[in-house]
Amino acid sequence: MLTGNQMHHFRVFGFIVLRQLFSSDEVETICTQADEVWTKALGHAPAPDESISVAPFLELHPSLIKWIEEDRLYVPMNQLLGQDMIWSGSEGILGTTTKRTYHHWHADRPGPLELGYLRIKIKMYLEPMRKNTGALRVIPGSHRSPFHEELMTFQQSHAIEAPDFFGVKGADVPAYPVETDPGDLVVFNQNLFHAVYGKVDRRRYLAWKYAARPTTDAHLSSIKKHSEYAYTPHEQLQQSHSPRIRR
Repeated sequence: MLTGNQMHHFRVFGFIVLRQLFSSDEVETICTQADEVWTKALGHAPAPDESISVAPFLELHPSLIKWIEEDRLYVPMNQLLGQDMIWSGSEGILGTTTKRTYHHWHADRPGPLELGYLRIKIKMYLEPMRKNTGALRVIPGSHRSPFHEELMTFQQSHAIEAPDFFGVKGADVPAYPVETDPGDLVVFNQNLFHAVYGKVDRRRYLAWKYAARPTTDAHLSSIKKHSEYAYTPHEQLQQSHSPRIRR
């Protein structure tokens, strides 16, 4: 359960970090099971220079799917999104630095029309992440108007190889590096601007995505645009007897 300070931190800055939410034994088991999903998706064990993105992810393994409704995640999401929140998918990324060592500044749900609808992503990196080795960087408060709108030029430069962000390189933009160890979870508003610089070696992460229940046509349109999976969840979820999953 989140404290009042944690909820206030999330509302004001757009993110929180849940330190060592999972034990080392749990992380070790999750790593093994995640590698099984990536191996099955590829048809072979991943090569050292091989990358793969799988979505949905947790739903594909009988022992990973339980983490969708795990109390340590589900209860905080209820606090932030409401008791009638919805599940909007998961992903598992296994990456290398053979192609690029950065992921430029962007928001997952950009634009002023998206700000009124709260969606949350939770990331757990399976390797230690530090500022200069590919830790997630966030611009605190960039999920709120008018700051968000003032950064929309960043979104437009997201796909450019070497963009200029108000006269500085992406790695030099004032930001907070969220350094983590396996077992730490980063919880952030998907309107928040974030980036990664300095990736090294192999990097793996899992992501959980939850959303407030849509209540307007604009919310429904946004779900269809960004998270159409929410309309047709994986069959393992549809067949589940858990009230948390089937709601």
